[in-house]
Amino acid sequence: MAFSATDSFIAILGKSSVPLYGGGIEFGERQFFLSLGARRFSREGHRVFVFENQVFTLNVNDKVTVTPVDLTFGYRFRSHGLVPFAGGGVSWSRFTETSDHATGDENVKHTYRGGHIMGGAEVPLQRWLAAAVDAQWSAVPDDFDEAATSVAKLYDEHDLGGFTVRARIIFGR
Repeated sequence: MAFSATDSFIAILGKSSVPLYGGGIEFGERQFFLSLGARRFSREGHRVFVFENQVFTLNVNDKVTVTPVDLTFGYRFRSHGLVPFAGGGVSWSRFTETSDHATGDENVKHTYRGGHIMGGAEVPLQRWLAAAVDAQWSAVPDDFDEAATSVAKLYDEHDLGGFTVRARIIFGR
């Protein structure tokens, strides 16, 4: 996932694109589907201090965990072999930022609500097995900078969403 809050993630973690791992469940018929999926990433970086619009890296470990949960309504465009699909829905992203020596007020634990759109294609491999690749864009604009670190405020980054490319193995039909 490439986060929209690029500068904030770079300042704390050293990068703004991270691997996420997860799973989900899908219900539906051949064309319409409803899916519920969750992904998670956790990475350690360093706390930062903002003073007069400058960011200073501190020698204090900082752990950032993001857990997006997506509820998606979608449509499969029926064809032979490759099956394209598209969908959209609502997302919830749990953001936590903790440090060993931080007080309760300095640690951040907040859930943000947003939305997403996605599209991709799946290929049936066996009767009950398929592979899929999709791309998803999510917007989670619930004032990320207000509850998160001061670095998000400095960079005027309000969105915890981003762009995700996924590879999936699908069991069942």
